[in-house]
Amino acid sequence: MNILIVSKKFGPGHINHLKAWYKLCEECGYSAKLYLDEQYVDYFEEDEYDYTIELSEVEAYQPHSTLIYNTGFENIPFINWCAKNNCPIIYVLHEPYMGLRELLKDGSYMVKQLMASVLNVWICHKSSRVILCSEYAEENCAKYMKKTRKKAVRFPLIFLDDYDSRKFVERTYFSMIGGCSTAHGSDIFIEYIKRAYESGSNQKFQIVTRSNIMHLLSDPVYKKMQNSGHLVVQQGRPLTEKEMSAAYRCSIATWNGYRRSTQSGVLPNSLMHGTPVVATEVGSFKEFVKPCVTGVFISDFKLETITDAVNQIRQKGDVINHSCRKFFCENFYYRNQIDKFKKIVETI
Repeated sequence: MNILIVSKKFGPGHINHLKAWYKLCEECGYSAKLYLDEQYVDYFEEDEYDYTIELSEVEAYQPHSTLIYNTGFENIPFINWCAKNNCPIIYVLHEPYMGLRELLKDGSYMVKQLMASVLNVWICHKSSRVILCSEYAEENCAKYMKKTRKKAVRFPLIFLDDYDSRKFVERTYFSMIGGCSTAHGSDIFIEYIKRAYESGSNQKFQIVTRSNIMHLLSDPVYKKMQNSGHLVVQQGRPLTEKEMSAAYRCSIATWNGYRRSTQSGVLPNSLMHGTPVVATEVGSFKEFVKPCVTGVFISDFKLETITDAVNQIRQKGDVINHSCRKFFCENFYYRNQIDKFKKIVETI
């Protein structure tokens, strides 16, 4: 069986997932091919991944099924091609519509999210199967997208395992990694680290994001923090997988203090590298954050609350790092999902 994996909207955070889907298809015994936006090309090794950016090569491949990984208007011409050529679609729906009240938590990003929700409804209508990655996603789908729920199946976010157990890396930073947004509470983290520094904390912090956040770091205090080594910032460009892995690995804890989340990609990436999270009890976090096992919950954004959470994690040391790794391997590593994916493909 030929399975085509599609992402025509570039997102650096999707690279590990796409590679995991490719490997999963291969290890299920299927033939796999990637149909990608051209910006992905530099991130995929030609000798390991069969990929194309041309529809003509897709037509020559003659896929029996297509897995569309992320939403985007860029997918519309290809979805129409699938309909014309009777190629069934499996759609990974990352964020089912969850009601206007939740979308308001996205601030200025809300309009874009609302447009994405409308597009998702259309793509789901065109799909034979829809993959949901959490119980929370299933609940929202059942509540707001009843027709989609009938064709939906539960399947986790999947990853390759980039962890190098032979390497020792000192855990130094409390880090915010990934896209910067209101929904992700990025402004809360940035304000927190300033208050912590001004209160005399010796904790070091790290911000790693492709978002341009210089306007959020305009206060001279952040420059002083960077000059003194209390803050490391990598921002404004897509980072390589190696850079992202290094950022997670050198962290004591990772920020998941979100205002809204269906399924955070930061969480499993962090757990992959043995790094627990500081999280709010929103969305699907209660499914994946086990107190003092994979992270610590915070009930508010007070200075002392967040600081106490990081200290709880630090006190657990290697024990919590090992439990994070264990949870990742059992729940997000692609090789543990082979039988489940075969059932999805076989029932299309």
